[in-house]
Amino acid sequence: METTAPSISETGIVASGLELSFSASLDDSENLEQLGPVIKNITETGKQAVFLEGLDALVRKKDGEIERMCNAHYQEFVQAVDQLLKVRQGSIELRRKLGQVNDALQTRGTKWEQKKRELTNARRVQQNVEDAIEALQSSLLVLEAANKVNDQLDQKQYYAALKTLDGLENNYIGTVTQYSFAKMLAQGIPVMQTKIKNTITDSLKEWLASVRQVSRKIGQEAMDRMQKRQDRWRTKTTENPKLKNLQHHQVNSAIEMVVNEGLETSILDDVNIDFEPLYRCIHVYASLGKRQEFKTSYSEDRRAQANLALSTPINLRNGNFTPFETLLQDIVGFFIIEHMILHNTIDFRNQAEVDGLWEMVTGKIILVVSESLKGCGDPELFLRIKFSLMLFIQTLETFDYSVKPLQETMLTLFQRYSELLIHQYSQVFEEIVQNDECMPMTVENEEELKQVIQYTRFKPDRSVIQQYGFPLRLPFSKVYPTCCQDVTSFVHQFYQFAEGFSQTHGEMDDILKKAVDSLLIEKVNAILLKKLQSTNLSQIVQIIINIEYFESICPDFEMLLMEARSFHRSGHIHLKATMTFKETRKRAEKRIFELVNSKLDEFLELFEYDWQTEEIQNQPSPSLLDLVSYLTNVTNAALMNLPEAIKSSLYLDALQHLSLSLKGLVLDNEQQYITEIALLNFDTDIRFIEEFVSGIGDAVLKGTFMQLRQLLDLAIHCNNPEEYLAPQVRNVKYNRLNSRDIVVLFEK
Repeated sequence: METTAPSISETGIVASGLELSFSASLDDSENLEQLGPVIKNITETGKQAVFLEGLDALVRKKDGEIERMCNAHYQEFVQAVDQLLKVRQGSIELRRKLGQVNDALQTRGTKWEQKKRELTNARRVQQNVEDAIEALQSSLLVLEAANKVNDQLDQKQYYAALKTLDGLENNYIGTVTQYSFAKMLAQGIPVMQTKIKNTITDSLKEWLASVRQVSRKIGQEAMDRMQKRQDRWRTKTTENPKLKNLQHHQVNSAIEMVVNEGLETSILDDVNIDFEPLYRCIHVYASLGKRQEFKTSYSEDRRAQANLALSTPINLRNGNFTPFETLLQDIVGFFIIEHMILHNTIDFRNQAEVDGLWEMVTGKIILVVSESLKGCGDPELFLRIKFSLMLFIQTLETFDYSVKPLQETMLTLFQRYSELLIHQYSQVFEEIVQNDECMPMTVENEEELKQVIQYTRFKPDRSVIQQYGFPLRLPFSKVYPTCCQDVTSFVHQFYQFAEGFSQTHGEMDDILKKAVDSLLIEKVNAILLKKLQSTNLSQIVQIIINIEYFESICPDFEMLLMEARSFHRSGHIHLKATMTFKETRKRAEKRIFELVNSKLDEFLELFEYDWQTEEIQNQPSPSLLDLVSYLTNVTNAALMNLPEAIKSSLYLDALQHLSLSLKGLVLDNEQQYITEIALLNFDTDIRFIEEFVSGIGDAVLKGTFMQLRQLLDLAIHCNNPEEYLAPQVRNVKYNRLNSRDIVVLFEK
């Protein structure tokens, strides 16, 4: 009888969530395989009792089914019983094994649960330990970095300390922000950065103060080197014949730099300044992102230092030149350091900033010089300032600083200097010429003679010196060598200031030529010209001699100017003073003629001829004797030093004047009648004068009284006066006479 077997779920097995079915076709191992998951599920859900009850119900059910089947199928029943017994036996064994398995599972599960709990706790502890270790390691890194910052600050490694702080802030503190010490460190980082910034700023201030002290030494050394360089160049171009035409090329010129290439060293190689504080500041401020702030601060500090140097009161007129030289040394050192910083740093100092500072400083220097020289009349002070400024300019020109404003100031100073120099020498020349006694100069020894020869072209007669020794009387007066010396000194002083102005040397040459001409013409010549108004013949003679020497020395002055002038100029220099002295000499000669003739006229006014006398006179008249004595004395004394040509001209003019005056006496219209005796007496005087003229020994003078002699010969000694009418006789014996004079005399 077939009936549908009830499912396990009906017996409560469904609660387990699994359906257990046994099949006879399956072997025990397969049936057991079904038990594994079920037993595990039962054990996990704690439904062992329900499962056993379901299993008992199943057994009872199967027993009933077997019994029914046995009734119908005995054999089959028996077999089924056997199988059932086996099943029962298997179930008992299974139950036993399930119990064992359950016990084992319970035991092992408990242990496993305990182990699992222990493992979980251990893992939790391990994780906590690992978290603690990680936290400690992170904290240690932070603390190590913080300690490293302190160590670096102690060692004054400020830039490294900032880098460490930066790493601490960006890389380490972020990992430990949950800790209070990290928060405190994070709050302290900006404070530390500010502290570092203030510390290195203070360090920089100290460095700037030390640099200010060192800059003066650097400036002094640089200017000393430039001075030695100038001296070496001057010596080289003077002593080396091959370089002589390079004398007018200045230091720093292309020519000088080529000639001395490799021979000159730069002071930059010897500047011993530790720039570490500055570089440290640059790096620190750059790390803080405040590079521009530092650039601005540094620029203001340097400008303040420059103003401090320029604030020193300077008075160049009190003779104390040291403050001015110290100022220039400070500025030279200041800008050499600026040059080094500009070229040794990147994006810190730019050329425009340095140039602006340089323009400010040069402007104040120019103001200092201008204020100090306002109203100054001492050329020597100008010259000293020029030397200092020129050295200053050439020193800083080496470092590519623009010196054009200073050069323009130097040109202005030169113009004022030349005006003062000309004014000074004008006064000197005026005083020398004005106070000259117009007496021949006397030198007492060889040294004085050498000094005269040094500045003049005078060549003494050595035989006279050997014969008579010293003192030696010179032909010219003291004004001549003194003025020659002063002209030479004037030219040298002029070019002392002009040295270094090669760009405008040509203009200076012209100024100097005009100045020398002015001194010689407007001072020497003009005053000598005024002195010609004197009636002292000896003075006039001495003036003529002096003027002749001045005229002869003018070519030497021209040569002096040509040698000193700019190298690129050629051609001969002509001084107008040469012609001026020549004209003055002629006027002086004329003045002597006037004075001598005037004196002759005075003698002639004393002549008292008795034209109606009948008394013969065997001796010359006393007045004529005095006149001849005067001429003799003039020749032997006052005119002794005159050149022979001038003396000859003077005699010629004086005797011609005397001849005409005497002829005027005998032909005077107021005298209507002359006796023959009076005419013979007059002839005696004329013969006396003719003998005097012959005694002079100058052939040119022999004809001065020829006209008067022919007139007297015709009137007194000619037996036939009518022979004058015969042309042949007249041309031979009376060629100097004119008919009117003959008529007048014969009428008398």
